[in-house]
This record gives sequence, C-alpha cells and structure tokens, in this order.
Amino acid sequence: MLKSKQKPFKAPLLAILKKVGGKLEHLEEAILLAAGEGKGSEADEFGADSYSREQQLGLIENGDEIKGFVIEALSRINDGAFGSCLACEKLIPLKRLEVLPYAQYCVPCQELDEKGELQLNES
Repeated sequence: MLKSKQKPFKAPLLAILKKVGGKLEHLEEAILLAAGEGKGSEADEFGADSYSREQQLGLIENGDEIKGFVIEALSRINDGAFGSCLACEKLIPLKRLEVLPYAQYCVPCQELDEKGELQLNES
C-alpha cells in the first residue's frame, strides 16, 4: 500500500490505543478496589466476586491483545508495510482496514488463523 494511503490510518489507530489504554486502566483500578474491600466472607459473595474478577481479567487480556495489535499496526505504518497481510502478503482490502485498522490478515487468512490452520511466510 502506498505510504500516502497508510497515513490516514495513524490517527484512528492512536485513538484506539488511547481508548483501550483508558479502559484497561479503569478495569485494573476496579479489580484493585474490589480486592481491597475484603468482600467474599460468604461463599455466594465470593463466587460472584470471583466470577466478576475473572470477567474483568478476561477483558484486560483482550484489551492488552488489541493494544499489541494497534502498536504493531503503527509500527507497520512507520515501516511502510501497513496494509499487507502478514501471512500471504497480499493487500488487505481498504474496507476491512477502515473497519478494523489493526487487522493483521486478509479475510481468507484470518479465517485460517481462527481455525488454527494458518501458515506464515518465513520471509
């Protein structure tokens, strides 16, 4: 993809990075507050608190993953490699990048990745 077509994606990626970072910070604070309140003296309360914490930890893990994808996408913009599928090296359609600017793969390769069948090029 031409560098001139890559640059417009930088601002949305930075906005996603800021938004995800803020949400991660909020979730981490919520977990720390809940842990400090000493809840969970009864078995039912403990189970509910534990489930809530597991959900929050799952959201944090997902947010960290997205944050990593965004940072990688920003790096690819700087390197001039943004917009190419990491697996087949074909251009990722602009419509896909507009919806998911941190997409690493074209749709066919993404589907293979989700099935665990994706083989990356070693170049």
